[in-house]
Parts: sequence; structure tokens; C-alpha cells
Amino acid sequence: MLKYLRGPTSQCCKCCKSSRLATILWVCGVLLFLVIVGGFIRSKIPRKIICSNEASQAFLDELCHNYTVGVASGSLCEPLCTGKIVYRECLGHGVTPHVLKANFQGEEIILKVKIIMEKQLELNPAHSLRFNREYFEKSAKLQYSKFILDDKTKVNKKVFDYVYSECANQDGILPYQKMWYCQSLLGREFLLSILLKDTNSLPKIYGTCGNVFAVENTPDEKLEGSLIDGRSWSTRARLGLGLLDMIEKLDNTPYGTLYLCDIRFPNFGAVKVGSDYVVKPIDLDFTWLPAQMKQVMIGVSNKTCHTDEHCHYQACLSRCNYKTGYCEPDTYSNNLVSICRMIFTTNAKVLKYGIFDKDLPVNFQSRLTILLKKCSLPSVTPWPRTSPELMKELRAVLRASIHSNNL
Repeated sequence: MLKYLRGPTSQCCKCCKSSRLATILWVCGVLLFLVIVGGFIRSKIPRKIICSNEASQAFLDELCHNYTVGVASGSLCEPLCTGKIVYRECLGHGVTPHVLKANFQGEEIILKVKIIMEKQLELNPAHSLRFNREYFEKSAKLQYSKFILDDKTKVNKKVFDYVYSECANQDGILPYQKMWYCQSLLGREFLLSILLKDTNSLPKIYGTCGNVFAVENTPDEKLEGSLIDGRSWSTRARLGLGLLDMIEKLDNTPYGTLYLCDIRFPNFGAVKVGSDYVVKPIDLDFTWLPAQMKQVMIGVSNKTCHTDEHCHYQACLSRCNYKTGYCEPDTYSNNLVSICRMIFTTNAKVLKYGIFDKDLPVNFQSRLTILLKKCSLPSVTPWPRTSPELMKELRAVLRASIHSNNL
């Protein structure tokens, strides 16, 4: 009898042990999966690596050495390498210095470093290849046209005059080594800074040295989203007025609208002038004049869509053609729509909050809410140009709210 009872009990124990083992293995498998997935997700989260002061100073020392031996040139090399420009700190963007802060003539400036991509710089000042202005224009025209104007538009001679004067020797000859330094500058941000330098719509450009160009410091801290909660209504309203002024300038450049497609708080800087703020874009990597904007949206038009939200290039939106199921290439949102959606409010659900999402003055809450909805979600098809009437109404309400708040 006991033998008979022991058999099933033994079987049960084996089953229990097997079940427990299976459970343990299953739990371990789940934990391993979570660890792997967690590591993958963490690897996809961008990390802001702050470059060191040592690396920054080493870079500047090397640049000045190249200037001394005749390899690098530019109007800022002499002040940079004789102590007139004083390095302060590295603002980051990688393990190598890309954005540096410095002092020059009593003002803070930003040094933007462009990486030499195509070839290793040959540090031999006696190299035989030397280029003239005509060769430089031919080699630079492709990059200029790609980033700034299309081939049908007359190339702006002032841009080439400025770049060539920064890069070439005093005799008007451009040595081979300086050519590679100079070509590293020919990206959208540098070229736009020169093209629009007389419009006061972008940070002022001071000059170059090698693969570095300097602009005025327009700090982004005042528009930092995480700090908006602690700002008074008057401050937020004045920042909003500064952004509206910026939109008006960018909509009316001599070359047409400069479209902003990367709308984030850190991409705008504000400087206080009296009691008001002057706001400027400080990262131009995803900004486009009309010819290039159209080409960008033609690329978007290859996408199938079910709603307008499927038709976008970052913050620049197109319309969905519901009949064809494809995005429209010839119509896209204006800068006011983008700023309203991404900075003033959070309808796009990209940021935690906008500067006008919370704590609106009671007397102006209803009117301002209507205007913000109107400018961030326009119902008109196709997308309209920036409405002067809407801009005027927004300005009037913001100014009246500031006045009321100060009483």
C-alpha cells in the first residue's frame, strides 16, 4: 500500500519541480528580454555629451598653429591667436568642440566649428596647388545652390566676396590647404548667416578663422521650456512678442520666407533690450528658403497619407490629398503656424508645455485661447501665408495683457 502511494507522490513531486523550473526559466527569460529591450531603448536616447575645456583649448591651439604656419586664415585668426578673443567654455554637441563661448571686444560670442569632411587637411604650406577666385566660385556654387538658392536664381555675389576674402591670401590666391578649410564652412548655416547678415533676422556674424565662424551670443536660456513655469506672465508675453517680431522678419527677407522646420526651445535665443526681447533662430540646419523648401516637400509628397499629420518634414506640414492618398508638395505651413503649435502651445504634443499653456491672465484667457487655436490649427485649405491680421490681433492682446498686469 505504501509502495503504491509513494509512486504517485513521487510523480507529483517531479511535476512540481518541473513546473517550478519552467516558471523560473520563464521569469528569467522575461527579465532577460526586458534588460535587452531596455538597453536598446537607452541606446536610442540621444545623450548630450559636453566637450571638455581641455579638448576645446587643444583645438584652438592647433588652429592657431595652422594660422601661424600659413595653413588657416580668416579675419578672426589674429584676435583669436593673440588673446583678443578669450575662450570661456565649451557648450557641447559631441566629444570634440563644436560650439564654444568666448569674449571679444567686451561682448560674448559663439564660435561654431565645422568639421572638415572630404579630405584630411594636408599641413604643408608649400603645397603647389593654388586656386583663384574663378575656381573657388565653380567649386562652391554647387553647395551654395543646394543650401540657399536654386540654379535659376542669380547667385548672390556678396556671399562669394565675403567667403573668398575670409579664405584667400592678401594676394587673392587661395592655397590648397586653405581651400579645404574654407569648403568646410560652406553649409547652410554659414551661408545663410552671410546672405542675411544685413537683415538683423539672424545672429550677427563676426568673421572666420579656418573652419570656425563666430556669431553673436543669443542665449537660449530665456526660452528654455522647463523654466517657463517659473516665469511671470509679463516675461512670457514679452517673449511671445519677440517671437512674433522674429516671424515677421523671417517671412520678409529679400529672398522670400525663411522656413523654420526644427521648432524647439533650444533653437531660439533671446536678448533683452530694455523691457522687451529680441528673439532669433540660433540653429539653422533645418531652415529653408522657398526654392529648397519646395524640394523638401516634393520629397514628402512621395509619402502616402490618411491625415495632414502624415505629411510633415519635422515642424513643416503639408496637406494630405484625400483623393490621391498622397501629400501635397506645393502647400505647407507657415512660420506662425509652426511657432504656435510648438512654442506657444502644445497641440503637436512634442513638448511638455508651451509658454502660453498655463496661467493665462483671467481677463484675456478666452480671447487668447481662441487666437492660439486659430493660429496653431488653421482650418483653411490650402495652408495660408502668415496672416497679418492674426499677427496684429495676437500682438494687441499680448500688449494689453502686459499693460493690465503692470497696473
